[in-house]
Amino acid sequence: MKTLLVVPLAAALFAFPTPPAGAETVRGEHDWQVDTGHSSVVFRVKHANAAWFKGSFDVIQGKVTLDPANPEAGSVQLTIPVASVDSNDAKRDDHLKAPDFFNAKENPEITFTSTKIAKNGAALAVTGKLAMAGKTKEVTIPVEKVGEGEFFGKRVGYSSTFTIKRSEFGMTYGVDKNALGDEVTLMIDLELVVAK
Repeated sequence: MKTLLVVPLAAALFAFPTPPAGAETVRGEHDWQVDTGHSSVVFRVKHANAAWFKGSFDVIQGKVTLDPANPEAGSVQLTIPVASVDSNDAKRDDHLKAPDFFNAKENPEITFTSTKIAKNGAALAVTGKLAMAGKTKEVTIPVEKVGEGEFFGKRVGYSSTFTIKRSEFGMTYGVDKNALGDEVTLMIDLELVVAK
């Protein structure tokens, strides 16, 4: 089912302050935004302790500032609308949005805001606050740069896979009888474009 958050990615991007009225927003060469149409959030969870079930969130948005030469100075902010959850079953999607899980009416978004970025060999360890279903937890996620290219402008890609326990976010439905696993693996793939 859909437990995510997520998330988060492995992904990791951050917000730019809102400028005063009439002021121009200045973007730096290391400021990026998520290309929603080419980014994805997939989750998997064990169903009935038998097989893995996968679902996704169809929308992920965010901003990132990341200088490869100085990643520690970077920042990430990601937002996933709970309404974009997709389990290939409309009735199940409605259940995931209900109080047993994300309680989307009161908590319409899953967010990740970085607090620290550190080098971890060739990869990055991005620590931040993951908020969903009315709970906020600190998580550290591994992030790997997977490529860069040019297509209607410069693009760069990052990927992350990590596991959370949904019970830590108050989502305990089905855990006690093994109807649905507690551990949820999140796979976040971000394609970033130059911030506008």
